[in-house]
Amino acid sequence: MDSLDARKLFAYHADAMAYVDVEDANGDRGLGSAFHVGDSVFVTARHVVEHKSIIEVKITEPIEVPDYGSLKPPAENVQIPKRHYYNEPLHLSDGPFFSTDDNLDIAAFRVDNLNPAAGVIKLGVHYDDWLERDYWQMSEAIVLGYPPIPMVNAPVLIGAKAEIHTYVKPRHSHYVHFILSTTPRGGFSGGVAIHENGS
Repeated sequence: MDSLDARKLFAYHADAMAYVDVEDANGDRGLGSAFHVGDSVFVTARHVVEHKSIIEVKITEPIEVPDYGSLKPPAENVQIPKRHYYNEPLHLSDGPFFSTDDNLDIAAFRVDNLNPAAGVIKLGVHYDDWLERDYWQMSEAIVLGYPPIPMVNAPVLIGAKAEIHTYVKPRHSHYVHFILSTTPRGGFSGGVAIHENGS
């Protein structure tokens, strides 16, 4: 995947990403990532939010919203310009919720003040018995998340290109896990990997 394709994937999915600022029982702060899957529901990693207080959840990238201006209602066949909207920190309305399977490192929560134009990450339909190893081996993806960056004032969304080596079924789980390599950094937890085909 060349840099232009990677940047297009980043731009298309960036406004579906949010950071999750948490605090544990000892008062230690941590940072993770979450992604919007529709209906104001965000998915993150269980270990990001379990046994922790969620201090703040926020989308940092601008959301493109229609700028109707004086076009009310918009005239037919007129392309509506877009403007950038920065969503306020998100208010949790439900959750976080966890799987009944403790081995699944996944959690979900819902918010109540998300702009309806925010991006949505489509979940894959990779049923285990449909997967063919040679389709995934040596293919590429981008990984999106919020690894902490020293000496900055606020979390910044980071994208990194990754290579997909294969998939496996680890001993602790009934589900397929994809093996990716990129620069490992804390804060990508709860983020998303987008395959080069866009899924």
